[in-house]
Amino acid sequence: MSAEKSRFVVSAEWVQKQLGAPQFKLVDASWYLPAHNRNGAAEYAAGHIPGAVFFDQDQIADLSTSLPHTLPSPERFAEAVGKLGISETDTIVVYDGPGLFSAPRVWWMFRVMGAPNVFLLDGGLDGWKQEGRPVQTDLPEPAPAEFNTNFKESLVTPFEEMKDIVETGSRQITDARPAGRFTGEEAEPRAGMRSGHMPGARSVPASILGENGRLKDLSTLRQIFTDAGVDLTQPIVTSCGSGVTAAVVTLALQSLGHHDNTVYDGSWSEWGSRKDTPVVTGPAEPIKGDLPSPLTAHVTKLEMTSPPKSSLPVPVNIQTAIIRATEMPLPYYRFLYRQVGSRWHWYKRLQISDEELKATIHNSDVSICVLYVNGAPAGFFELTQQTDGSVELSYFGLFEHALGLGIGKWFLLQALYAAWATSPTRVTVMTNTLDHPRALQLYQQFGFSPVETWNELVVPLSDQELLDIVRKDYGITS
Repeated sequence: MSAEKSRFVVSAEWVQKQLGAPQFKLVDASWYLPAHNRNGAAEYAAGHIPGAVFFDQDQIADLSTSLPHTLPSPERFAEAVGKLGISETDTIVVYDGPGLFSAPRVWWMFRVMGAPNVFLLDGGLDGWKQEGRPVQTDLPEPAPAEFNTNFKESLVTPFEEMKDIVETGSRQITDARPAGRFTGEEAEPRAGMRSGHMPGARSVPASILGENGRLKDLSTLRQIFTDAGVDLTQPIVTSCGSGVTAAVVTLALQSLGHHDNTVYDGSWSEWGSRKDTPVVTGPAEPIKGDLPSPLTAHVTKLEMTSPPKSSLPVPVNIQTAIIRATEMPLPYYRFLYRQVGSRWHWYKRLQISDEELKATIHNSDVSICVLYVNGAPAGFFELTQQTDGSVELSYFGLFEHALGLGIGKWFLLQALYAAWATSPTRVTVMTNTLDHPRALQLYQQFGFSPVETWNELVVPLSDQELLDIVRKDYGITS
């Protein structure tokens, strides 16, 4: 059995087959430190993958600050990549020379700016050349495109927030710089900058996450974080010298299914050059106790492109009703969510605030229908209209007492009828290996086809956390 790889990394063989395809864009993001004695722009001009455009990280940046290549405004980013002929709807593959140095930063930038289909070339340009694949010296002249940004500001940590994180420990800090710079034994490459690290930070050098320009397999990545004392069940902020290799750590985290992570964009070039920031030297603090082991769910996304053709009779000998709920009270929603999802490790909707939950389930694009059997609630489904014209079956399931009544397939069919009632382009659903063991088979039986798979880290709520939620919903204060 082959080791499991990141879903964000694509092979040279696959890329070569896509060359010239519409809406397939290649981006050369090569950027180097002075010590590398390499020049990204010069190497691009000397030979690049056919059709690739050059992304200058020093220019597609916030030029109003003295910090190097920090994130530009969404407007500046959109203008720059639009001139490169790139749209947010394209499939974008980013690469650099060695394979796992500066390309993850641009991968991250595209994703922060709202492009969903962004990948990294395994092995980089060096690996591409070693395999004898084609390169060209002609400089492409792409037709300008429109890049519509959807800036995810929550993925970026600014300086003031970073100060608060260091003071309160509200997020774990991972530092991607080489170990000697983390401990303070080696000088920083930029003049006038202190060596060492932020109090509480963990050392995860970007260089140990890959081998020969290729991101290591998921099992190895998970062990690297554990050995470094990083708790994968908790929020993380990544940092490095200037915000470039921090994205290598972000890539590894996202590949493992960890999503509550941000990049400190100023990184050490900001923190280490100031006089008012705490810096410590030596190794990271010792690990206290055993780190929790998160569950890993293998997620499958499926879609169906035409309405179901099958029909099923209404269940006999029981009374059923499906009622659409409007402005559903939050405690009742959480009750439904717990009753259906507790066996399958549903937890996300229980961890958000009342304000976030209300904004989600009372949104006009969300439709929630509750199944009643013999007068009592027995399940629910939730549909979400997407901006691309599709409908997502966000949640679906039965209470435990309703599982043996033979209504599961009938209820799913009613959910699909409701999803197709608005004539969407397609209907999507996601299931995972922690769901009902026959869920994937059932969806395929009804006409869904798998289109994508990935891993997610699942952090189940503790019994006390669940009890606190129930107490709050029922107004129990003692």
